[in-house]
Amino acid sequence: MAEYVITTDSTVDLGVKRMEELGIHFATLSYSYQGQQFPDDMRDESALKIYNAMRGGEVITTSQANPEQFLEMWTELLQSGSDILYIGFSSGLSGTVNSALIAKEQLAPQYPERKIYVVDSLCASGGEGMFLQHVLLKKDQGASLEECYRFAEELKLRVNHWYTVNDLSYLRRGGRVSAAAALFANILGIKPVMNMDDTGHLIPREKVKGRRAAIKCMFEHLVELADIQDNPFFHITNADCMEDALYLKTMLNERYPNVPVNISMVGAVIGSHCGPGTLALFFIGKPRTA
Repeated sequence: MAEYVITTDSTVDLGVKRMEELGIHFATLSYSYQGQQFPDDMRDESALKIYNAMRGGEVITTSQANPEQFLEMWTELLQSGSDILYIGFSSGLSGTVNSALIAKEQLAPQYPERKIYVVDSLCASGGEGMFLQHVLLKKDQGASLEECYRFAEELKLRVNHWYTVNDLSYLRRGGRVSAAAALFANILGIKPVMNMDDTGHLIPREKVKGRRAAIKCMFEHLVELADIQDNPFFHITNADCMEDALYLKTMLNERYPNVPVNISMVGAVIGSHCGPGTLALFFIGKPRTA
């Protein structure tokens, strides 16, 4: 059985230290402001810097990973005799998976004896990171490339994403909500609770009064939808709101004392769209719907 390597991209939001522990190759998206472009290096200090800039009124733009990045990353692996499984950022939010497919088409004739499988995760941020880690665990259990690919395709829509944001202004800039809705929601203290649908898009599902109510709503969705036996851990990401992340973690620990809860920072690319104060919860559960 040929050796294979699992690769991904920087929107898994696991943090650079965790990625180094996992030994995963990843393509890098980028973000720009004040006339400069920066790679999404998955460092907390980079994310905190853009959150402070956004609070000061800066508008951050982002760019997908391009085919050249995949060509460079994958060529070395193919030359070493490895096949490739790529876990990619949701096509509902980025063209990065398409860049990977372009690179795959270009590399296939050059390495006809090698295989490249591309998985559109339909996940983002810590959800993509959770998905990646489940696929890595499957590989560590001895699964072949084809078995791992099939497992990934079967699992991806069971990765539940639940989000809330502290300020709707950032979603308004990205066209997720209207200017009027954002204004009145911010004035009235209305907080949206959102999830990822089955096409990998972020969808507002509920509106609640107050931040703590939104966090409790996310927790209640986990209680309702999670398949606990399939969750070796839960995952929380936060955009510079660690106090809220710890509050949510405490709720989870009290209800599920035997399930570890991991916390990481929302990275610069994801955070530039949802803004500081974003809190998200990820778990394996019932399949997502439209």
